[in-house]
Amino acid sequence: MKDEKKEYLVHKQLYDETARKNKKIGMVNLVIFGIGLALKYLGMPETGEHFIWLGFVILLYTFGSNMMAKREMQKHKSK
Repeated sequence: MKDEKKEYLVHKQLYDETARKNKKIGMVNLVIFGIGLALKYLGMPETGEHFIWLGFVILLYTFGSNMMAKREMQKHKSK
């Protein structure tokens, strides 16, 4: 039982680290979306669309990595 708890705590720390990292990436992603929207409405729609798509890809990456880390943590949850 003690080993299971240790393993769970290790995976919880990894999840917390991933969530913290993704929070920072999310803040940068908001800036990227903002730049994309500003460029789109200031007369450079092609460049703006590239930034918006980049923001969307980053959003999918952060969502996926959070979900994978959470699933890994729950897989090792102590019983």
